[in-house]
Amino acid sequence: MKFTICKTKLVPVLFMCLISHVFAQDFSNTFESLISTETLKNVPRKLIPYPKEVTWNTGHLSFNNLKIESDIDLDQISIEIIESIVHNDAFVTDASVAVFKLVKNQRINSEGYTLKVSENEIEIQFKDESGRFYALQTLAQLAIVKQGKIQIPFCEIVDEPKHSVRGFLLDVGRNFISLDILKEQLDIMAKYKLNVFQWHLTDRPAWRIESKAYPKLNLAENHRPTRDPGKYYTYDEIRELIAYAKERHITIIPEIDMPGHSDSFVTSMGFKMESKQGMDALEVILNEFFMEIPEDLCPTIHLGSDEVHIENPDEFMTRMIRVCKENNREVIVWNPGLKIEEDVIRQTWQPKNLEAKGYKEIDSWNSYINNSEPMTSVPKILFKPIGYKSKNNIIGGILSLWPDVNLENETDFISQNPLYPCLLTYAWTTWTGDVTKTSDRYLTMLPERGTEAFKYLETFEYYLLHHKNQYLKNKPFQYVKQTNSDWLLSEPLSKEDAFIIEEQVSSGKSLNTENWKPATGNTIIVKDRFKQGGYYPEANNGNTVFAQRQIKVDHDQTIKVWIGFETPLRANRVYSGIPEQGRWDANGGTIWVNGKELTAPKWKNPGWKPSKIEGWGSKEDQEIPWAKEELYWTREPVSIKLQRGVNTIVFKVPGKIDYQNWMFTFAPLEPVKSYSKHYYERFELFNKEPDTEHEIIFLGNSITEGGNWKTLFPKYNVINRGISGDVTDGILNRIDEVAASQPSKVFLLAGTNDMAHGRSVDYVLKGIQDIVEAINEKSKNTEIYIQSILPVNPYIGERFAGHKANHQKIMEANKLLEDLAKTLNIEYIDLHKAMRNKERYLKTEYTHDGLHLTEKGYARWKQVIKKYVK
Repeated sequence: MKFTICKTKLVPVLFMCLISHVFAQDFSNTFESLISTETLKNVPRKLIPYPKEVTWNTGHLSFNNLKIESDIDLDQISIEIIESIVHNDAFVTDASVAVFKLVKNQRINSEGYTLKVSENEIEIQFKDESGRFYALQTLAQLAIVKQGKIQIPFCEIVDEPKHSVRGFLLDVGRNFISLDILKEQLDIMAKYKLNVFQWHLTDRPAWRIESKAYPKLNLAENHRPTRDPGKYYTYDEIRELIAYAKERHITIIPEIDMPGHSDSFVTSMGFKMESKQGMDALEVILNEFFMEIPEDLCPTIHLGSDEVHIENPDEFMTRMIRVCKENNREVIVWNPGLKIEEDVIRQTWQPKNLEAKGYKEIDSWNSYINNSEPMTSVPKILFKPIGYKSKNNIIGGILSLWPDVNLENETDFISQNPLYPCLLTYAWTTWTGDVTKTSDRYLTMLPERGTEAFKYLETFEYYLLHHKNQYLKNKPFQYVKQTNSDWLLSEPLSKEDAFIIEEQVSSGKSLNTENWKPATGNTIIVKDRFKQGGYYPEANNGNTVFAQRQIKVDHDQTIKVWIGFETPLRANRVYSGIPEQGRWDANGGTIWVNGKELTAPKWKNPGWKPSKIEGWGSKEDQEIPWAKEELYWTREPVSIKLQRGVNTIVFKVPGKIDYQNWMFTFAPLEPVKSYSKHYYERFELFNKEPDTEHEIIFLGNSITEGGNWKTLFPKYNVINRGISGDVTDGILNRIDEVAASQPSKVFLLAGTNDMAHGRSVDYVLKGIQDIVEAINEKSKNTEIYIQSILPVNPYIGERFAGHKANHQKIMEANKLLEDLAKTLNIEYIDLHKAMRNKERYLKTEYTHDGLHLTEKGYARWKQVIKKYVK
């Protein structure tokens, strides 16, 4: 498939949610966002980052090919993005061409763009190439393939970034990372509109920049022997990576750390950086670097300056900054770092000494990926506005990853840290900049259930997990849904009181949790190492906290779970160590399932402990690479058997030392499902049936199951995929089987059972949207019809009394389902209107029990839908 380019001049134009306990502190007014949760929910595409302004219009543009009209030449990267859209699994059923206009508009701000999709036309307006590039990235997320054609929803987008600096830092001074792997990170950054890569090139173990003046800086003998000695980047390689980034509208900021973090420099040169010889040598090094890497490739340089004390800070920093400015380079230094008066950009890594002097500032505080664990890192980044609490001129933020500990494999920095979940969240934080009011609570805990902040996180999870499955499926992505995970926590208990609880749990007795505190999340922090919070920040060493979660299932099943206790921080090899054989936690923590203690993993290095229990790790310990067994997300998940009924999970979490990350993790890697025996019998039957061509599937619950669809539509290959009692997540659970035959049509009817189980209208809508999107993803050419939820009759029998109270909720849901269908560009069929009486109840002649249908009811249903079946 090809597209044509015409150069023209265009005129610019769940289940434990109902907990009654509340914290003493009210968190209901600690959160505000520019975009409402409702707005983010009701979208046809989950865009990350979300644009500044979006109007979703009814309908969609459908095409096989593009005719591009542009008043400027397209660069190769832009052409590749357009090709990826046009060639995105589409095939020509009938040729249809959309006009794609690219128009320069000087009234648009830098990096901004407008994007309008209307009938037969896409138009992008932009001021600069960055704006055009970001518009194309948005377009790539908007485009899907359906029914053999590319489809893009009609929309009008006005977008620009909240912050001009949206960056990611990677330390390659301690562990060398090859160019190909760095390019892969740049590709992912570009897709999510991150525009700065801070390349930390020198550190204690090694000097990674080619030096023609002092080649001894690059010798293996002058590098730490365990840290890729002798590996460095030639100037050709540095220029290559900078050019690669520049094509993707990413500026690389090289960081030459000085005068601290300079062991390899001292070893090579025989003197310290702050000495006269050191300053003379650094002038030569900087001038050589600037000569090799000209201003257009490297307009900004980072000089480090943190974590060091020298006798001549003013002289040293003034001289180094002068060299940079003489070469027309903007300068960045760390804050806190050596105190200077020069007008340079500060990059804040701690809020200490945060002077309000109005200088330009980049925010990296609390944005170190290696200083967190996967489940709490995402909300921490999402809810911390860039420049939080600073009074200076905030120009943006840089997410940082410091793999200080020796890496066994160079890609371990990705698997050992929640890089991609954090990177996508940071793209949202820096571009969308949506959160305007927040709470320090979210640094260590999820928002309280029921608050606006919680609803916002719950919605963002859908975006994040959609991108995990759609765009990063084969990458390490250490995040699973956790807003459905609710716990009750005991107060911090003395040794004697903890013993009593432990005896009760071990003997299978029910715990009295009446006064326990509610908590939500897959990771629960009792007390954070850095004293940033937790559920019990004032708890004392020697105390123990117990946590209980109950999981109800209707059949025996086995689930895979990540289980952990203290999470080590990957920059600092100081923690309580690997447990002894047979134990879960070096501090004495354990876990019970239904009163039986869960068997701990078989440790390869049981009982190992670092040589230090606080502060910074010893040099010897820093050289020991992280083993998979030390991080809960890199070791094998645990299989847990759940039995029919209520399953009780109990954690015992002792606190032993001040420097401990007092916490635990229980993260199911797949949804815990709770369905009937009939559900699985039907599901097994469906899986045994062969797939056939041109299937028309009726998908739903008992109302669908009760229809004799083959008799009602004898001329068509109709398939009954109804299961009595099914709910929206049950349908979603079996969607692979539904989509396996690539059906021509699916008629969906769902939601009444969800509401009978007490679930909200919003829950039903979200479930139906997920079902539709899953079918779209797995069977791109299937036509989907959302059918309204049927009315009920007030004389419904006692057996189905749970449905009786949902009369109003059903009508509310149907109105929203109609709107959802418009948003998703699919057909909505109003069965409710066709089958109700004047009081809007199900007509008596259509039902035998107030809920299910008679033959007359199914005959009426057939009348309504027969034109869609044909």
